[in-house]
Amino acid sequence: MKKKLLQYGICFLIGAAMALWIMDSEGLFIQNSHVDVSAVLCDAFFVPGILLVMVGCLFWISTTGLFDALGYAFRVAGHTLFPFLFKANSESFYDYKTEKDGKRVKTPAFIFIVGTVFLAASGIALAVYYLK
Repeated sequence: MKKKLLQYGICFLIGAAMALWIMDSEGLFIQNSHVDVSAVLCDAFFVPGILLVMVGCLFWISTTGLFDALGYAFRVAGHTLFPFLFKANSESFYDYKTEKDGKRVKTPAFIFIVGTVFLAASGIALAVYYLK
């Protein structure tokens, strides 16, 4: 439980740091600034939200084995082009795929969940912006 809390916390801090950076760059913290707060908050929460969701989706795709063929192709091409750098590898794609399937880990869903929370906050700020 402590490990999961740490994962969510670190991911949330990374998103919050990006959001604060965007808020600062759009002039939200400048005194006498005439920016629309809800528009800035919408932008500031959307960018880390969409980045975290996309990274979460990329992790999910990589745990399904979609990139195994690409990894095998790079391994064979690397051995063909630079045989002195790579050891001789005569395993078939089937052997490579079963080895990768054995090492596969569970999808880290915390990145996707934290990104969804940031996107929900962005949606709320967008609703406030349009309801003014």
